[in-house]
Amino acid sequence: MLYAFIITCQGVLQTSLRSKGATPMTMQFEAIYQFGDSLSDTGNLIRESTGAKTAFARLPYGQTYFHHPTGRCSDGLLMVDYFAMYFNLPLLNPYLAKGSDFTYGANFAVAGATALDVAALAARNVSLPLTQSNLDMQLRWFRSLLYSTLSDPIEIREKLQKSLVLMGEIGGNDYNFAFFQGRTLEEVYQLVPHVVQTIKDAVKEVIRLGATNIVVPGNFPIGCVPLYLVKFATSDASKYDELECLKDYNDFSKYHNNLLIEAIQEVQHEHPGVAIAYGDYYSALTWVISHAPRLGKLVIQFVHPSNPFLT
Repeated sequence: MLYAFIITCQGVLQTSLRSKGATPMTMQFEAIYQFGDSLSDTGNLIRESTGAKTAFARLPYGQTYFHHPTGRCSDGLLMVDYFAMYFNLPLLNPYLAKGSDFTYGANFAVAGATALDVAALAARNVSLPLTQSNLDMQLRWFRSLLYSTLSDPIEIREKLQKSLVLMGEIGGNDYNFAFFQGRTLEEVYQLVPHVVQTIKDAVKEVIRLGATNIVVPGNFPIGCVPLYLVKFATSDASKYDELECLKDYNDFSKYHNNLLIEAIQEVQHEHPGVAIAYGDYYSALTWVISHAPRLGKLVIQFVHPSNPFLT
């Protein structure tokens, strides 16, 4: 399923390039740059200067695949790891792992990170319990790495034209923290345009620097996440869909995703020479849930994160 998702993203990027008159090719990248949260963090949170200590810094995390904890919020590999493997690249080192080799890209994602910054969320009575990392901070890391390892803007542009940029998933924690700190659906809906605008601005920034192949994932159907199902459980059967997920919260995810798709289309129109693929995580997860009888334990591991506050 995951490799099918990667191939789909690759196909969208190739189709986008061909439609712009580019020479058809087998897509291959020399580097990957990842932004995001715990869905993508390969070890930044446990290295933050705040000294954050989390379960992800100790076993059993990492014991099956790496045989030691890496800071991934998983015992196994993350989606970005499979992207790297698919394109025959080394697994990305976390940016905060100083002294690492960043020749083939870098991972800027931080578990618990948000799209909006601390001040913007605080103004809406939302606090950040784990990290103050946000998308703007990760972009600063990105620029710092490029400027410190490449000699000039032309070299940066040439590097990014041969690279894949994964812009998230990001924004999910803005909503998670808001919902679980007591904000209402109506209040959290008001966050969405600001979160989407922040992601849109980030995409435009990496394009400005030279990126030409970008994947922008949407949000999952949060109404299917176990913590939401427990926290917002109701005896009203009409609140649940055919997958026994909470309709109101899945509708919220759809609203975010629809605005994000519109934003991507606007950026695509402004930059016709850039290939931008929307990562449809919503459909991917609903497919997994609907095929649960065939997938068994794989589904249980996927939809029961050990720390449901992190995405």
